[in-house]
Amino acid sequence: MKKSLLISGFVCLSLALFSCKPDTDTSDFPSNLAQWSGDQEYTSPTELPALSNQSAGLDQSWWKNSAFYHIWIKSFKDSDLGDCSKNCGDFKGIQASLDYIQNDLGCDAIWLSPFWDCSYKGSTNEASAGINMHGYDVVDFYKVNSYFGTGDATPESAEKELDDLIKACHDRGMKIIFDFIPNHTSDQNQWFKDSASRTDDKTDWYMWNSTSLNWKNTWNANAWHKNTTRNQYYYAAFADTQPDLNYRNYEVREEMKNVVRYWLNKGFDGLRIDAVRYLVESSSNGSATLTDTDETHEWFKELRKVIDEYESPKFMVCEAWIENDRSSLDKYFGTDTNPEFNMVLDFDQGWNCIDDVRDGWDYNITSRLFYPSSQDYAYGTFLGNHDEYHARLGDWFDEGTSKKAILTTALSLLRPTVPFIYYGNEVAQKSGDNSGDFRLRQPFKWSLVTSQKSKASSILNTNKTLLNLRSLDDYKDLFAYGSVTPLNADMIYTDDSDTTYPWYGALAYIISYESKRLMVVANLTSRAQSTLWFIKPDFTISDYSMIVGNEQTSNGIFYETYTNGVTDLIFHNFNPNEIRVYDLSSDSKECLLDLWDYNLSTMYLSGSFNNWTMKKMSFNGATNEFSASVALNAGTKYEFKFDELGDWAHAFGAKPDYDTISSLDSEFPTDDTPGLDNNFGFTPESTGTYTFIFNKETYTIKVTN
Repeated sequence: MKKSLLISGFVCLSLALFSCKPDTDTSDFPSNLAQWSGDQEYTSPTELPALSNQSAGLDQSWWKNSAFYHIWIKSFKDSDLGDCSKNCGDFKGIQASLDYIQNDLGCDAIWLSPFWDCSYKGSTNEASAGINMHGYDVVDFYKVNSYFGTGDATPESAEKELDDLIKACHDRGMKIIFDFIPNHTSDQNQWFKDSASRTDDKTDWYMWNSTSLNWKNTWNANAWHKNTTRNQYYYAAFADTQPDLNYRNYEVREEMKNVVRYWLNKGFDGLRIDAVRYLVESSSNGSATLTDTDETHEWFKELRKVIDEYESPKFMVCEAWIENDRSSLDKYFGTDTNPEFNMVLDFDQGWNCIDDVRDGWDYNITSRLFYPSSQDYAYGTFLGNHDEYHARLGDWFDEGTSKKAILTTALSLLRPTVPFIYYGNEVAQKSGDNSGDFRLRQPFKWSLVTSQKSKASSILNTNKTLLNLRSLDDYKDLFAYGSVTPLNADMIYTDDSDTTYPWYGALAYIISYESKRLMVVANLTSRAQSTLWFIKPDFTISDYSMIVGNEQTSNGIFYETYTNGVTDLIFHNFNPNEIRVYDLSSDSKECLLDLWDYNLSTMYLSGSFNNWTMKKMSFNGATNEFSASVALNAGTKYEFKFDELGDWAHAFGAKPDYDTISSLDSEFPTDDTPGLDNNFGFTPESTGTYTFIFNKETYTIKVTN
């Protein structure tokens, strides 16, 4: 969906407008707009190509286990120059990058931005990189944009190179889908020109009226525009250069189905459908309803039947830009007996990942981990796209690899949805200098790929590892069909206050499917946390393995029951912005991703020997040890603990299963009561000065004299 079009001249005045929800206007709905027209026996004059380049051996629901890479073609890769800084990306550039997409990143499917001939092509200003294109202003649905070919390309030669790309994807076991724009065309499309000149067979292919009605477009401006050729007004939900097609015309309905068949016959595995909410306007008691009408849903149910005709399974995913209204979004799935879309793009979940990591606070992630109620459907989730949905990942966090970008990426991938990764976000690239949508469609920085490929801790390799995790036999059904149970953060003491309140600087949730469970735990804050508390789920965790996390710190799961009867799950030693994933069905799984070094910078010693005051310890960089000396008396049992920040909230105490902190002294507690209230114990044999040592690398402690 278009969020800004430079040639339209419209300006969004508030954030609300960016939801792309035109008002439901109570103005008149003339009867002529509700009339049906066209030949019900219409057949498109464009002959369909024979089936070619079809994927073989796909499961019926292959898309539920896929990861899609979203490519803006003109900005991705120029096969001649290597990048798009001075020219235009092309199909051959994408084909040459399939190994990167599949093996260096880990995506097994591609979503191509519109590749048809379009009316807006050219630079917006001298600072623009390459050739800007709008793409959604289609001039001819059967003609490929010659800019996407190589050399002195023609539409025909460019289409041949597109065929080669489709075949190359399938040869590698990859899938490829195209971006379909059914709502409107360019005003330069021959269909519109014929309709404006009242050519008989196209007269009613668009929405015409003798007067300008009080309907608003997606920018809250007048949606009806005067055409001097026809001397009438036409409706455009987005811009005056993009007139809406009339879906109460039987010929339009069939022609657009023919467009879909044409490109699916060419070998595409499915389609992402743009701006689905605006297809058919309707009337209720003479008032206009412009979005999400029953008539709109009916046409997509018809199109679903076209999709289901193919022996090689196809699928369709819709862009219904709906936020904070799950029931309206879910209507685009249709029903079990009359299905509509296989998948809908989810505009809620990506915002939450970015915003909560940016602010270090769980406003809504765990309350908005959505998954479909039926296993036949899926939500597609993403951190950004080609529209003004959200700035690029690198705009919020440093360009390249940063811990916040890594955490945001991990949270977006560790959920039972289908991931869509917009080119450049996998390396946390920043937006360009252009205005509007074009700043999000700038040339891909291949230099970021080069710098990150060899770094295990890079955001690129984080994507790769987690996408691989999603595809493993042990976990792929969890991510395809799983449900989510959030864990509630418990009441704890804050770092800077001695009052209690619900602390949402961390989050945890469990993904379940049949007998398998994964638990995700994250520190959203930019500071280390020695302990995270969550209220225990309704089952007991016994066997588990940490498959994502830091193996150098305590990675266990502990319980503590308080006097009020509440039992908490407790996790220790979280780095800033660290995330961990536990397999709750096995204690023998290996850690797949270890990115975070718990970097202790300070340590304090407190105990019964100094009335539990905090004594800052000195640090020896050569041995990686904190140490402090205390005078002790023979035969006295002392209790003590270490604290990272000297605030009692970051204490390291004895735990029976805390296997990364060990002791050389048999007097340390050995009872089975978990929790940080268990202090270390030590009884000296002789009076003297003893040195307490904490090793920051091995998390071992010792007492010497």
